[in-house]
Amino acid sequence: PNELKKLASELCVRREKLLAEIRDHLHRSDDPKMLTLSNHLETVGDWVEADLLNDIDIAVLHNELVELRHIDTALIRMKAGTYGICSACRKPIPTKRMEAQITAEYCLNCQENIEEHGGNAGSTTPSITSTEI
Repeated sequence: PNELKKLASELCVRREKLLAEIRDHLHRSDDPKMLTLSNHLETVGDWVEADLLNDIDIAVLHNELVELRHIDTALIRMKAGTYGICSACRKPIPTKRMEAQITAEYCLNCQENIEEHGGNAGSTTPSITSTEI
C-alpha cells in the first residue's frame, strides 16, 4: 500500500509536469486562447530548417501525449486495483519491471509477444480532454 501510494505520487508529479510541457508547446502564440506551435519560419527564415523544426516539435508533442496516456492508464489501473497485473495474461508483473517501467501494462513475456507481432493487445487508453491541455 505505501509503495503503491509512492508510485501514484510519482505518476501524478510526472503527469503534471507533462501537462505543463504540453501547454507550453501548444500556447506559443501571443493570444493565450490560440493553440499553436512555434512559427519557426519567423525565427530561422529558411523553409527547410523551419519545416524540420516543426517536425521535431510535432514528434516531441506526440511523445509527450503518448506518455501522458500511459500515465493516465496506469492511474486508472491503480484505482481499479489492477495496477501491477498484466493486462494480457492476468499474472502479477514482477516488481523489478514495475520499478523500471512505472506505467507497464504487460509482463515482459506478453510485452515481447505483442512487439513481435507488431501490435497492441487491444488495451484501451483514456482520451485526454482539451481542458487538460
